[in-house]
Order: sequence, then C-alpha cells, then structure tokens
Amino acid sequence: MKTVRLILRYDAETIHPMHRFVADSDAFDEYRMVHGNFTGDDGDDNAFIFHVVGDPDVYEAALDETGRVNEYELTPTGDRSFTVYVRDAPANVDDRLLESFTRGSLVALPPLEYRSDWTVRFSVVGESEDIRRALADVPDGIETTVGRVGEYDGSDAAAGALTARQREALRVARDLGYFDVPRSASVEDVAGVLDCAPGTAAEHLRKAESAVMEALDL
Repeated sequence: MKTVRLILRYDAETIHPMHRFVADSDAFDEYRMVHGNFTGDDGDDNAFIFHVVGDPDVYEAALDETGRVNEYELTPTGDRSFTVYVRDAPANVDDRLLESFTRGSLVALPPLEYRSDWTVRFSVVGESEDIRRALADVPDGIETTVGRVGEYDGSDAAAGALTARQREALRVARDLGYFDVPRSASVEDVAGVLDCAPGTAAEHLRKAESAVMEALDL
C-alpha cells in the first residue's frame, strides 16, 4: 500500500470561503480538519470537525455570513483554541475533490491542514492506480504538488497527531540538540527560537511527545 503527501493549492474560484477568510485574516494561527463524514448522498451536506487556533467570535461571524453552512457548533478547548462541528453545503468542486480522494482503496489521513497560502496539505493511503486516478481527476483551478511517496508503514499516524506548532517545536528542539544525549540545548534555547516563554515551549514539547506516543503502535 502506497502513501503520498499532497499539497493542493486553490485559486480564487475554487477556494472555500472559510478557508480564504481564515487565510487572509490575522485572527488565526491554525486551521485543521480532524474528522469528516464524506458518505452523504448527492446534494446532501457534509459534516466536518475542525480544530482552530484563533478568535472564535471572528470565526463564528464569518460562518454566519458564508451562505454555505447549514449547521455548526463551536466548543472552546483552550484560551484561543476551539473545535467546530459544521455541516457544509458543498460546491461542485468540493464534491468532485472529495469523491476523487475517498473512492476505491483510498483513505485520506487526518488532519487536513488549511494554510494561509491557500493550500491544503494531507496524506493519502491506497493502491497506486487509485492514487494516480485521483490526481488526474483533481478539478481545474487546483494545483497539485506531490511530496513524499513511499510504502505506508503507519508513521503518518504519529505525524498527523501533532499540531503545526507542536511539529515546529519538535523540529527546533531536534535541530538545536535538545534531544541529544547528552542534551546540548535547553528549553530556554527552544523558546528563544520559537519566540515564546520557556513554559510555553515546554508545554508544546510535552504535548507533542504525548501525542506521538499515543499514536504509535507499540
């Protein structure tokens, strides 16, 4: 079974209005789809759960104005983080894209990361032929970049359990030597690169380590 890491770059005609809003706003730091139900009949809305770091009031006001959302519920999970359960009326391009990457042997691995550069980044597992067919069927207006390609070994589960900030903290800590034996960098060093307080850096590292350990099949 193959796994590929994909980057989908949307143009102004194909990007979802909420993705565009979050990407163009200074009120948000992170936007990820962590669960989705793609099994509705044609014409039905789809159900998703997003994890968002940012201003919930700004986000909710934008949801109310999209005209695409039939139902939603925001649940706070921290000082500036929240989850959103949303039922969304898909546009034609959304239906085609979802169909392409969920048919046959394909499984899209959460989370799907929605970036400020109008890209969505995620991994797909499946048979090579199904992956090639899905890539060929990506609608016009969406530019596809294929990242790493390999045999699926379950490693994406651990990476997918991390937030973007946690991955950044782990990368910085690794590069500085925080995980070396003996350790050659401190939490204060990591915090300096991340531009945050040492306590915040330590929390990012603890949560990242916990998430990776939970995701690994030991």
